[in-house]
Amino acid sequence: MKRPPLSPETLKKYLANECSDEERHLVNEWYQQLDEPADEPFTDADQDRLYNRIKAYLSELRKSDEPATPVYGLWHYIGRIAAVLVVGLGILYFLYQKPDHVVEQSVGATNGWVTFKNVKHKIVPYQLPDSSVVWLHPNAELRILHSFHKRDVLFSGEGFFEVKRDPSRPFVIHTGDLQTKVLGTSFNVRAIPGEATVKVSVATGRVEVSDVQMKGRVVLKPEQQVVFEQKSMHLEVQKVEEKTTDKELWQSASLVFNETPMAEVAERLMQTFHVKIGFEDDGLADCRLKVDFTDQRLPEILDMIDTLLGSTYRIDGDNITLKGQGCK
Repeated sequence: MKRPPLSPETLKKYLANECSDEERHLVNEWYQQLDEPADEPFTDADQDRLYNRIKAYLSELRKSDEPATPVYGLWHYIGRIAAVLVVGLGILYFLYQKPDHVVEQSVGATNGWVTFKNVKHKIVPYQLPDSSVVWLHPNAELRILHSFHKRDVLFSGEGFFEVKRDPSRPFVIHTGDLQTKVLGTSFNVRAIPGEATVKVSVATGRVEVSDVQMKGRVVLKPEQQVVFEQKSMHLEVQKVEEKTTDKELWQSASLVFNETPMAEVAERLMQTFHVKIGFEDDGLADCRLKVDFTDQRLPEILDMIDTLLGSTYRIDGDNITLKGQGCK
């Protein structure tokens, strides 16, 4: 179970640079040890993220004192989630999460390419320099030029892209012999090494997909996907229906839980999404969840559950395993 959060008073002192050396050490140590080994240095980038999230938390905390005003989650990637404390951990825990730190980064010495690879067994968000966000599946790999002046990326694996709109700079994804071009939209790309096809599925906006030889070109709308046969270079457009159940991981759903046991929450998620969910620890299945997920995708829902329960999850294909010490 994750350690309990620090007090708002300590955080306010930290922001105002009025805390003692011991208090500053406690804040930095807390932020450092949530997801990373204790011997990893605390960087300037960590400092900036910590300051921003403390400010956001204290701002929301002040709003919570106003009567009849709902308190919304602090999650940068989730809007309109009102979460109620479940196990005494509180939403302050999320303040310190560092999703980009579960991505392995390497820089080419000569060609200027930077490589990001998800080395964890969960789906993690990574923010690009233009504020676009990519939700990387396990082993997914993204390569960008260090300057990112041209928004061209090389991608393999599976990921959900939320592209920041910029009409002057189209966002282009290269996956083998296929390229996907957008101005600003959200879509899923599945380009697993060794698989015979590449799939691009659109959630919002429009996406232009073509092969590198420009023999085939299609423009996709929401609820459409293209299947690219790599051997024949054939593009086939298919409809992706927005179903109530059996959704893909990248499709959004609205679910409400009111003091619902996690065993029932898992059952609802399995009914809604095309996955199987199990528990590594029996005690976690008895935890109760009171939360409103509005138009959220499964990776976002799983991350918020981890935040509230202090748990972790592992994904392997369509199988998801939740792990945690449970609730007393």
